[in-house]
Amino acid sequence: MKLPKVVIKYEPNKEVERFYVFLHHSRFPQNRNLIFNAFPELPKKLEKQKKLTETKEKIIIKNFIIKFQKEHDDEIKSIIKESEKILNVKINKLLTSLFLLMDYKWPEKEKGFTVIPTILPFSPFREKVFYFSILAKINGRMGHSILFVSVHEISHIVLYKILEKKYKKPLDKIIDKQLLDFLKEVLAPVLMNQKPILNILHQKNYIGNSFLKNIFIIKDKQITQITEFFQEIYEDLKFEKKMNFNQILEIMIDLVLSISTEIKEKNKLWNKYGNNIANFKSIFEKYSEPIKIKLTGVFTPGIDG
Repeated sequence: MKLPKVVIKYEPNKEVERFYVFLHHSRFPQNRNLIFNAFPELPKKLEKQKKLTETKEKIIIKNFIIKFQKEHDDEIKSIIKESEKILNVKINKLLTSLFLLMDYKWPEKEKGFTVIPTILPFSPFREKVFYFSILAKINGRMGHSILFVSVHEISHIVLYKILEKKYKKPLDKIIDKQLLDFLKEVLAPVLMNQKPILNILHQKNYIGNSFLKNIFIIKDKQITQITEFFQEIYEDLKFEKKMNFNQILEIMIDLVLSISTEIKEKNKLWNKYGNNIANFKSIFEKYSEPIKIKLTGVFTPGIDG
């Protein structure tokens, strides 16, 4: 099996653009709060500036990032060095497992992935570049390992490639962007919880990002956390019914479409309240209210669709 190379490349200059994008991202407004919570000095600096243009904002962000990086230069170099060691030893085994779970063959002429360490408090991706947040480790906390971030983000990138090849359309013509975001985020932990990957990551019962944590499915009066529900579906189809990933993906997309209204409603609440949603009792009750599965034409565990 041909495997792509995964190379760490530290590019501090790209930080400014990524910071600016996620301070103004229309689909992910909570990322602005994550950034400001991680760096409470940054909004103060931005607020001081009158008539804040894009150029002025980027200058303030750049100066802030440069100062932070200089203050933590030794930690940053140490984290990158250690991550490179881990990546070199284990990434091929990890990617082999991921590609088998997704029934994916890496194209012979395709280039590999570039991993860019970032001080953003999250790890975004774009095309074959993904960012690895090292902020938690800089601050002396555990944070996610380079392997964890790699398999999570590469699962998104491979999913996009599979969808584009399967449907021969741009992604936004296949499925609504909000629903695609949901699909990729629920699918990543499903794959990461499978034994071949689990044995490398040593992380059990991963249910995905914070948005998914308190979303539940109700079927036959049984309530299940949504990631666990999708995991049951994947494992039944993959290992019991011996379906390939393309077939599984069709069923999962049908399922996502069948609950699209509920997903979008919950996404709207999350975009407004984010990690603080549990502090608003009535809102949180509405957000965590289980989604009723519509069985018509949709596979659910124990039912042939």
